[in-house]
Amino acid sequence: MHDIITDMPGRNIHLEAGTRLADKLEFSQQERKEFLFGCLLPDINNGYINQVKIKKHHYETHYAFDQKSSLNFYAENKTAVDEKEPIFLGYLFHLYADGYFNYNFFHNIKSSKRWSSLSHDAKQDIKHHDFWVYDSKYHHHLGVQSPSDLRRLVNLANTINAAEIAPEDIIDVERVMENELSSSLPDRSYRFYTEEDLENLTDSTIHNFSRDYLGAIDA
Repeated sequence: MHDIITDMPGRNIHLEAGTRLADKLEFSQQERKEFLFGCLLPDINNGYINQVKIKKHHYETHYAFDQKSSLNFYAENKTAVDEKEPIFLGYLFHLYADGYFNYNFFHNIKSSKRWSSLSHDAKQDIKHHDFWVYDSKYHHHLGVQSPSDLRRLVNLANTINAAEIAPEDIIDVERVMENELSSSLPDRSYRFYTEEDLENLTDSTIHNFSRDYLGAIDA
């Protein structure tokens, strides 16, 4: 499954971070599922998770104009985010985590005497590998089981301008995540990070997102 990981954190990282954040929020079980689905939603129309029916460019689904994805999404959906609508909050958290993880990697590797002279492509390869190793530590799925779940998530997803989701797409996301085997990763040794580094990065992402958008719920 290595070919579908992009230069951003993988889906299990997004769901692990989302699960940790959801534990801090007073969501109902239904709201929690909507939030976690939002944490995956920016990648679905890219086709990174499944063979989506309608594929869109990364820059559209990730609001990546001027490379300020989370700020662009927030500007367009401020009311929904401020009211903590779960799917909008999950979508925003995905964009925020993408930016935070990538900034952390490039900032730190640039400052490293050992790694700073590598080419951009070589650095990208290291980042992909370490994020993928960390992603394989976790195994998440959405738990969408009923037709009413599907209808609700499809309707909510399609209120976000960049999303265009069909029920079949969600079913395929579930199928991929339930059947994915982390044992398919041949090399599990980190090259740049340690696992503790990435655990701290995940928690720091949650902390800073909470500070910026949720009133520092975990302070």
